Amino acid sequence: MKSKAFVLSLLMIPLVGIGCGYTQKQILPNNIKTIYVDTVKNEIPLSAVYAYQPGLEMDITNAIIRRFHIDGNVRVVSHEEADAILQTKLIGFEQEGLRFDSLESIEEYRLFVVVSFKLVDAKTHGVILEEPNFVGDTEYFVSSVRSLGREEAAARAVQRLAKNVVDRIVEDW
Repeated sequence: MKSKAFVLSLLMIPLVGIGCGYTQKQILPNNIKTIYVDTVKNEIPLSAVYAYQPGLEMDITNAIIRRFHIDGNVRVVSHEEADAILQTKLIGFEQEGLRFDSLESIEEYRLFVVVSFKLVDAKTHGVILEEPNFVGDTEYFVSSVRSLGREEAAARAVQRLAKNVVDRIVEDW
């Protein structure tokens, strides 16, 4: 009886390995080795600007460039040298109450940085990849200096957004 259980468990080991883990597939065509990251354009409607942070477009642009450097799968170059061009639009900078106290005052926020982006082949101008709603988010607690908490949260959300964008472009999980 023990030997049947042992043999059965040995047969199951390869099956366990098959079902575990993530798979990835490469998004970029093999001819894309370099990328130009265009400056993020602010397209948040004026009616929706209530929590905007000045300079957010450059923060996002620089974070994406840094993330490509860290990733190393494609090299960031000038527009003229690029195989692909990343065009990004900032379409939302929003926060929502996440946790409230007994008097319904907000204690914790979730901050969202929302972009749309398009990766375009520099030679053919064909779209390689397009994402109309891509988010980086983080949470932060309300402090006595509310703007400082939001600035730190915005920086974290931008870093998360940059990682998500580069991961989406380089490999689709």
